[in-house]
Amino acid sequence: GPGGSGPSPTAGPVRANGAGRCLDVSGVSTTPGATVQIWDCNGGTNQSWTRTSARELTVYNGTRCLDASGQGTTPGTKIVIWNCNGQANQQWTVQSNGTITGVQSGLCLDVTGSATANGTPIQLATCTGANNQKWTFG
Repeated sequence: GPGGSGPSPTAGPVRANGAGRCLDVSGVSTTPGATVQIWDCNGGTNQSWTRTSARELTVYNGTRCLDASGQGTTPGTKIVIWNCNGQANQQWTVQSNGTITGVQSGLCLDVTGSATANGTPIQLATCTGANNQKWTFG
């Protein structure tokens, strides 16, 4: 972060309130297009996210960004990691009610089907304010 080396003070887990699990990159993969899911919180590098001033959510020390796959703007669009590129499908707004909305789509990060199991994928969905769309940082 600014003013020195080491991780930004905001690096850490993003917890899915409904599931009690953490935002996680499947298989600790760094491959662009890797699935983002929920998994038991374990402090892994694939669960350590940083909010940047550019409204990105970065992982792996800023080398990958949370990304709405294929610039998708419709409900059901998959959430993946991708090389950070500054595009609007990698920009997110953390709302006061705990939801995280895509700048490009206006849709919410959503735990698919309100499921709670490890490996449940994250998607874009119409914002409802339900617990499967609420997230806690840290």
